[in-house]
Amino acid sequence: MTNNIPAYIVVECRPSTEEDGYADIVIHNDTYIFESVEPAENLRAAMLIAIDIERTKPNHKHLTLHAESVSKLCRGMQGETIDSNKH
Repeated sequence: MTNNIPAYIVVECRPSTEEDGYADIVIHNDTYIFESVEPAENLRAAMLIAIDIERTKPNHKHLTLHAESVSKLCRGMQGETIDSNKH
């Protein structure tokens, strides 16, 4: 953790329903709602959280994002174009 910001976050995603009326994310044309977001100090800790989700809730998905990836998403939402091919 640097400056109180975790190195990774693990997002647990449950299938969305008609009653939800929205989706937080679409994965392969399936819609999901963010059920929980957990910080992880390193990749190993993030992987253990993800394994626990897979084991206890097999119909849920998970996303593991590095802090820099979250930053890129936030900048993109603010209108900045992010192109990883340009250095």
